[in-house]
Amino acid sequence: MTSTLAEIEGLTIGPTAGGPPVLLDACLSVERGQVLGVVGRSGSGKSSLAFGLLGHVRPGLERRQGHVRVVGIDPFTRQGARRLRGNVVSFLGQDPASSLNPALRIGQQISEAVRLRTGAARTEVLRAEAGSLLASVRLPADQAFQRRLPHQLSGGQAQRVALALALAGSPELLVLDEPTSSLDTALAARMRALLAEVLSGGERAAVLVSHDPAWIGSVADEVIRLEGGLIVPPRTSPIPATVPVRSSRPAGTPAGRPAGGPLSVRGLSAVHGRESVLHDVSLTVDGGSCTAVVGPSGSGKTTLARCLVGLHQYTAGSVDWQEDHGPPEGGAAVQLVAQDARGALNPRESVGAALARPLTRYRGMSDRTAATEAIRLLGLVGLAPQMLERRPGELSGGQRHRVSLARALAAGPRVLVCDEITSALDPETGSGVLDLLNTLRRTLGLTVVMVTHDLAAATRCADRVVVLDAGRVVETGPAERVLAHPEHPVTRELVACAGEPVSGSA
Repeated sequence: MTSTLAEIEGLTIGPTAGGPPVLLDACLSVERGQVLGVVGRSGSGKSSLAFGLLGHVRPGLERRQGHVRVVGIDPFTRQGARRLRGNVVSFLGQDPASSLNPALRIGQQISEAVRLRTGAARTEVLRAEAGSLLASVRLPADQAFQRRLPHQLSGGQAQRVALALALAGSPELLVLDEPTSSLDTALAARMRALLAEVLSGGERAAVLVSHDPAWIGSVADEVIRLEGGLIVPPRTSPIPATVPVRSSRPAGTPAGRPAGGPLSVRGLSAVHGRESVLHDVSLTVDGGSCTAVVGPSGSGKTTLARCLVGLHQYTAGSVDWQEDHGPPEGGAAVQLVAQDARGALNPRESVGAALARPLTRYRGMSDRTAATEAIRLLGLVGLAPQMLERRPGELSGGQRHRVSLARALAAGPRVLVCDEITSALDPETGSGVLDLLNTLRRTLGLTVVMVTHDLAAATRCADRVVVLDAGRVVETGPAERVLAHPEHPVTRELVACAGEPVSGSA
């Protein structure tokens, strides 16, 4: 058995309509037992390189030249793809929710993957293996959890279920695209131990794609870096010893610019099916301020965000937006930037159409004015005007997150509820997005509720921090106090792990 598991030689991928390649003359090899890290900014070609190991290119792109071999098989041939995908090569994408069937329960999906890849047929064997895989990714293995549907999972839970699916059948090569983007700091730190267990036999290998060089450097045996589609020498990235505490917050709202109204949440409770996910949650957000909601994966953060904007019905309590002033230019008062950017965007609709709708509907702009404003909004979130013609499937995960933010801003909101908006962004772009939020608060009096597992993002923007655990508020207070001197054990663990190489740091 050869020690080389996979090889890429001179792989170049570019738009089908012509133009600069997104991946140029890429060459690499992956040995058995090796963990290869791939880092780079959003849009640098990382995902295209990862897809190449499966013989796949995104819509709107084509393979222009180059060869790929996995255990000597070409994945770009139909027969090779059938032999390799799921059996030899298993893939976890950066949009884990999109890899789960929304109509099938979690246990059914994992059992079916085991059946297809191993040939096992007995129901009790399949259920036992599904439970074992869930336990291996630190999720409950009981039947109650296995009966959940994908929409009843948090982002971090969906990511780990997708990882369990990727591990079904014991594939030889794992290709993981942003495997920690939806995980809290504690789980991201534990992922290292999980990967070590998975690769302990020495016959498997893994390719880990990430925008976080610090986390990748702590896991990978070798790291390559992409810039503009080219593989370039890696550079070191300092690892902070502690979570930095923001020394100053954005200046107050300018005169004549009314702040978004304050938010008052009292005794909020919510369920998924028969399971309670929020218990008597209360919090207050001052107009023009930023409150960060943090906590472990599955603690109820996303459900709380959806309750705040009316997308999830709560069973008890109240949510009151005390808005004394209308949104600017007749826009929508409250907007959500969802964690699942792929699911939030219409796959058949171009970026330009997605931005034009709120500009014309909520702010009454003409088509011509909306087109100009759409270009300005793309620039605010670090995207080029050429993106207007693309559809979500032609974008990287980070680009989809930025389009979602631009679309929310297009509605001219007074209040922005942001669910993990930096999770799929590289540190430089994430930092720019956070600076943009602070600027919007300063110039428009925007009120922000930021749901995040990234304590660096919370530190950079938040005036106050609310910590959730198992659906309950366990700690709250000024950001400087909570993050510098945490009192609850859950907060202490999150802050301690944030001093290690974790994903999504800003």
